[in-house]
Amino acid sequence: MLGTITKDEYEQMRQQLIVPLAVSDILRHELNVEADMQYGLHMALSEVDPDSALLAIALCTLDLSKKTKERAAISTALEKEASDILTDYAPKWLHHNLNSPIPSHLYEEMLDTVPEDLEALADLIDALRADLEEEGTAIDTLLKLLSIQARAHMEIADFVLSEIAYEKQSDQEKDAGPSFGFGSYQQAEPKQVKASFAGDNIIVFPGVVH
Repeated sequence: MLGTITKDEYEQMRQQLIVPLAVSDILRHELNVEADMQYGLHMALSEVDPDSALLAIALCTLDLSKKTKERAAISTALEKEASDILTDYAPKWLHHNLNSPIPSHLYEEMLDTVPEDLEALADLIDALRADLEEEGTAIDTLLKLLSIQARAHMEIADFVLSEIAYEKQSDQEKDAGPSFGFGSYQQAEPKQVKASFAGDNIIVFPGVVH
C-alpha cells in the first residue's frame, strides 16, 4: 500500500495532515463523534488545499475500510481507491512539503486529476454508508463528513482549474492583440464558490492560492 513512500514518510504525512490521526484515534478508542469534534474535523479539512484534502481523506478511508471490511464488500473497493491515490500523489506531495513549494505548472498538472479522484472517493464512501446502514454511529458520521469535504474540495479544484484556464486564455488574447472579426468577445465569469450550510453539515471553503 505504501508504494514508493517509506513507512516513516507515511506516518509523517498522517501527522502533517492531522485529520487521519484524529480519525484513527476515534476508531481505535470507539469514541462518539460529538458536534464540536465534527466541527473541528470539518475546519481542519477545509483549511487545506484540494490535493492535501484528497490525501487526508484517502488516509482516513483506509482506516475506515479496514474497520468495515467484514460488514460491507464495498470496503475493499474503497481501500483500493485510497491506496491508488496515495501511490499517485503522496511522493510528490511529500517532496514539495518537505523541500520547496511545487512550481505552478507542476501544481496545475497534478491538480488536473484531483477533482475526479475526489469524486471517486466520495462515491465509494457514499456507497459504503448505504451498505452499512448504520446512521448515527461514529463510523457513519465520519464517512458522511469525509464525503461532504471530498465533494467540497472537488468544487474548489474545479474552480481553481477554471481560473487557470481563464488566465491562460486572457494571456493568449493579449499576445494576439485586438480582434475585429464579427464575433464578439465575452469575458467568462468563473463560478463563485461559496460556503454552504446543510443542516449540521458545515462546509468551510478555504481561500484558493495560485
